[in-house]
Amino acid sequence: MFQKGESSFHLYVMWSTRLLFISCGVIFSISFIVPITNGLTTTPASNQEENQDLGEWWIASSVPTAASVMSTINEKCFQHSQKFLTSLRSRLPWAVKMYESSGKLVKNLIYAEGSDKVHHGSGLFDECLSVQSEGVPFQGQYCTVFFGLKLIDQEESALGHRNDTNSLNEEEPNEHISNFQKPSVSFCLPSTCTAGDLRSAVAQLVGFRVINQNNYSIVTISSDNYCYTEEKIHASRTTFDILTLAVLLIFCLFGITATTATIHHIWTENSSLQSFAVQLLHCFSAKKNCRSLLSTEQDSKDSLPCLHGIRVLTVCWIVLMHVGSEFSIERMVYNKSTAVKNSLRWEVQGLANGLFMVDTFFLISGLLVAFTQLRQLDNNNGFFNLKRFYFHRYIRLTPVYAAVLAFIATLGPYIGTGPDWHFVRRMSKGVRERWWTNMLYINNYVATTELSMSSPLMGPVECWYLACDMQMFWLSPLFIYPIWRWKKTGTIWTVASLIVFLAISARAFIVHNLPATLTPLGRPSEIARIDDYVLNHYMETFSRIPPYLIGILLGWLLHMKKNKKITIHKCQAAAGWVTATLIGLTVNFGMAPFVDETVVPVVNPFIRVSYGTLHHSAWAITIGWIIFACTHGYGGFINNFLSCKLFIPFSRLSYAVYLIHFNFIKAYASHLRKPFYFTEYVYATTYLGILVIAFVLAFVVSVVVEMPFLNLDKLLFPNNSKASKIKNS
Repeated sequence: MFQKGESSFHLYVMWSTRLLFISCGVIFSISFIVPITNGLTTTPASNQEENQDLGEWWIASSVPTAASVMSTINEKCFQHSQKFLTSLRSRLPWAVKMYESSGKLVKNLIYAEGSDKVHHGSGLFDECLSVQSEGVPFQGQYCTVFFGLKLIDQEESALGHRNDTNSLNEEEPNEHISNFQKPSVSFCLPSTCTAGDLRSAVAQLVGFRVINQNNYSIVTISSDNYCYTEEKIHASRTTFDILTLAVLLIFCLFGITATTATIHHIWTENSSLQSFAVQLLHCFSAKKNCRSLLSTEQDSKDSLPCLHGIRVLTVCWIVLMHVGSEFSIERMVYNKSTAVKNSLRWEVQGLANGLFMVDTFFLISGLLVAFTQLRQLDNNNGFFNLKRFYFHRYIRLTPVYAAVLAFIATLGPYIGTGPDWHFVRRMSKGVRERWWTNMLYINNYVATTELSMSSPLMGPVECWYLACDMQMFWLSPLFIYPIWRWKKTGTIWTVASLIVFLAISARAFIVHNLPATLTPLGRPSEIARIDDYVLNHYMETFSRIPPYLIGILLGWLLHMKKNKKITIHKCQAAAGWVTATLIGLTVNFGMAPFVDETVVPVVNPFIRVSYGTLHHSAWAITIGWIIFACTHGYGGFINNFLSCKLFIPFSRLSYAVYLIHFNFIKAYASHLRKPFYFTEYVYATTYLGILVIAFVLAFVVSVVVEMPFLNLDKLLFPNNSKASKIKNS
């Protein structure tokens, strides 16, 4: 009995103790821990002033135009912002929705001390635009403000005019892609506020302060072009100018013509005799063009089958690289530091340092021009029809090129919306202003110093390749004809020219102190030199022509031996593959030891100049060996893979894919509502989606535009020249 009573006593003490602790906890919670919901609830008297300051800061960080009265903010904006705050404290649904749609300004995260991370408060784009205030003459407006750094002198730093509105730093953004690499916050404000109001309010809120003890002060950057309302977007998407209507009409005519031609082709397909007018109409037949595009038969008996696989793999690699670079440098990348860290890994150098892939196209272009034209010279007894030579090339490239540019210049801005959609509109304006440079294929030289590749006014940046390729084509007769006429002398002349152009390229690296290659995520000190690199080397025809000349030399070799196999020993073939592999690996991973600037602050000048000058040609030699080995029976399973007939339809679409994909990537990035969190899985799925869409769009453009003009070229200008007629007679 005693033990039982003792147990009851201990049980009673234990439960009493528990109840005592619970009571104390409840009292403590009621007295001291009152939750603050978005800075709107009341606080206990003991901490009321501190928590009220915190709550007011969070409110001000979302509605900066209502934080304080400033002479630079218009009165209506301030009144409506105050009305918004009053409604917010009253928990009105539209005000709460507007508040939740606004990004939060956390000033200590903007250029965080000792960190390279970039803060983005994106807010909610569509939710903000859908806000309609009750009984108040304004609606939700989504505005973005960027933050830059401005160098200040020691006196300003010592004064630290934090609350002096005259010393606040604010400016409008330049037309430069670097804006999207700066910290940013997007606010949902009354539509009566302007970007200038927001800029001034945020500048006062952030204040004048030194960053990283390096005498840099924060600058607020904004423009009305980055402010959107439902009415503004609706007006911009329903107002068509004359040029847009004209392009839309032309596209409709192409569609109507293709539909009519297809129906007529199906109807009269069994007819043996067709007039010239009918043949002309059938050039636009979608059935005929689809059949040509999807055919797995070679275009000619003298074609090089392995080129189809090389083309497709190259364009897929270029799309992969462009997707990675775009989603690693744009502002909507939330974890840019992860992408930068991944770019330092050696196994991804083919992407981080993969811009040499375009040299594959230069090599193939020079190879095919020489291979086909040397055959024409043989058939025509040395007659070089320059008019036909240049006209055929222009007709081959320009129609689909013009269609893509026309779409970007007119209809492109109407296909979507987004926080950064102004970038798409600026690209459209750039194409309108500079379209003639694209049609003349001189866009890599005209007005590049004023704009640079980093400006959206440059238009589609991938078009530099078309300009370089066409200019190389213009120069190709200076090498092809001497090779055909004098062979040894012409070959020596071409090789000597190749060496001279390499010397020109080396001079650019030495004189302008250019980085070895263009890596968007590479060494921080060299990223700022991207425009110099592009203008003095990357888009410079005479610096990029060496792979083209290597292609001409390879085309001559394949032409000379087209009717017989070049016999080499198995050991020589193995040595060729080993050498080509080592050269290719050197190009891919040659800069891997130097990508981390913290480990290698300065790249040896000899390595920088030699790699920058030679890696394009080295890659061309690698691909050239693959083509040679596959053509003459030394390719093995590689030749079987590259020559697979499934590559042929995709190969025919590669040109259109190249023109379309980068503009689609830009539009996709500009429409993003929320930050893009970079992971390998998300990267892979996004890439595959963009690649498929690019091929689908390329198929449509090829069927409606590209193939009809190729058919017209064959119909109107059959492949027989004046010289061949004389020879046959």
